[in-house]
Amino acid sequence: MLSTSEGRWVVPPAMAMWVPPHLAHEFRSYGPFHGWSVYIAQSACRGIPDRPQRLLISPLLREAVLRAALWPAVEHLTAQQTHIAQVILDEIASSPREEFCLPMPSDPRLLAVAEDILRNPAGRQSMHAYAEQASLSERTFSRWYKAQTGFSFRVWHARARVVQAIEWLTEGRPVTTVAFDLGYETVSSFIEVFRTHVGMTPGRFAAVVGGDKP
Repeated sequence: MLSTSEGRWVVPPAMAMWVPPHLAHEFRSYGPFHGWSVYIAQSACRGIPDRPQRLLISPLLREAVLRAALWPAVEHLTAQQTHIAQVILDEIASSPREEFCLPMPSDPRLLAVAEDILRNPAGRQSMHAYAEQASLSERTFSRWYKAQTGFSFRVWHARARVVQAIEWLTEGRPVTTVAFDLGYETVSSFIEVFRTHVGMTPGRFAAVVGGDKP
């Protein structure tokens, strides 16, 4: 998971995250992690998004990065290495974007509610109760939450649950346990929400995290 002041991005297995230069951020891995970090000079970042983006990794990008990971540390790249580096830049710039972000509201009252939900995503308080916590009317709370996060409160809350689900699934908890611990009344409803936001079922996600090929 990548966290910035603007939000949180879940990065499932076999995907990557682009982080623009000079952006304060934090990475957290749920379980063992294996992968590469590609560092790009700021002067070469033109044409690449200026905000975090979750990327689908193409076979070409994967192979180019694997090749670059074998290069010795040198001051200048060879002509062949320069071509491969350009392939990496082109693939990052053209990679399909996958937007699973949990944006955080900027208003301190809404932010406090959001942080409470992240600490207890299984909570079943009504939106009216959360609005009271923020000292706002329910209508104002709903309107501000969508304006500041881009999602209705209900959808944002569902995404917060998915974030927690990813952590628990990576720890090896069964799908059924995760579903009920997150407050879902049925396992099927949890599976549908997870698949909508992550792009795979929780069972498949747990299998990939466990070492199966995607």
